[in-house]
Amino acid sequence: MKELTIRTFVKINGDYQLWESLSSEKQKEIGISLNERALRAIGYVPVKKEKTT
Repeated sequence: MKELTIRTFVKINGDYQLWESLSSEKQKEIGISLNERALRAIGYVPVKKEKTT
């Protein structure tokens, strides 16, 4: 039986790029963005903390 291969692509500026070809910094940035979008979709509202100086 042939093994299943999964390839993940992300669309950046209209171009599809292989997830593994992105830098780890870019992967982290995209991951955070996707997580925030998913949380907002289910009604999460971020709490802003006051800065102390």
